[in-house]
Amino acid sequence: MEPKTAVSRRGARAAGRGASLVAVVVAAVLLALLSAPGARAATVPGDAWVRAGHLIPGLEAMDITATPAGGGAPVDLARGAGYGDVAAYQRLAPGSYTAEVRPAGAAATTAPVLSSTFTAAAGKAYTLAGLGSLQAPRLASLEDDLTPPAAGQVRVRVLPAASAAPAVTVTARGGPVIADGAAFGQPTGYASVPAGSWVLETAAPGLPAATATVDLAAGGVYTLVVVDADGALGVRAVTDAAGAAAMPVGGAQTGGGGTAPAATTSSTSPATTGSVLAGGVALLLAAAVLGRRRVRSRA
Repeated sequence: MEPKTAVSRRGARAAGRGASLVAVVVAAVLLALLSAPGARAATVPGDAWVRAGHLIPGLEAMDITATPAGGGAPVDLARGAGYGDVAAYQRLAPGSYTAEVRPAGAAATTAPVLSSTFTAAAGKAYTLAGLGSLQAPRLASLEDDLTPPAAGQVRVRVLPAASAAPAVTVTARGGPVIADGAAFGQPTGYASVPAGSWVLETAAPGLPAATATVDLAAGGVYTLVVVDADGALGVRAVTDAAGAAAMPVGGAQTGGGGTAPAATTSSTSPATTGSVLAGGVALLLAAAVLGRRRVRSRA
């Protein structure tokens, strides 16, 4: 029979190896979680959300980039964007940027068609929009207010980008007037509208009225872009944010006069990531304590 001290030492070594193995497994899981793109993005505090849109009638497809003022590689906000397209939001570090618009596929050394500077603040959302006419285009930085609406409501603004209409009025059939005499190239403020499927009537002096059906989900924030559509008016619904959390999900590249599903981006939320990390740390500590107790009980 082995001496009691030898058995105790062997048990202690086994318990130590067991605790070490658990610790290694937990550490590997945590490392994998932290290495995932979504987890990294979620743990970066104070990002800004920025997207780009091509809303200049008659201008060819464009590439839109943003370059940090302090130096660094340009960020592609939109590639090959045609008139009426709004790209998905992207996370950018807070700071100053130079935005540039070039013909689709042009080299980065090509002189930009439009350029401007803008500042992205932490926690804010922006749309860099090419606006105006072909004769007088401009690149504007629009701040997007993603404040969640009241229960059962949506928040909607109108962005007129139809060169045929110096001003437009958008009304929800059987519902409220969303915009009255909104000027070309100037976004309106956000209005609250009951959620649901709405038939929108868009009118402008000298043009036939146009209708479009849009589905506005409760808790969402939307921009209704009014565009030229074969000599008439069209409305494109762009999702600014969806759900009660009102996080940006990107824009819809939709057909004239209708709606299309919004392009979405997703990442692990900070709360979810924090819970996983906290659980992993707790498991690691529990394994260490358990190993020590086994060692003491066998000693």
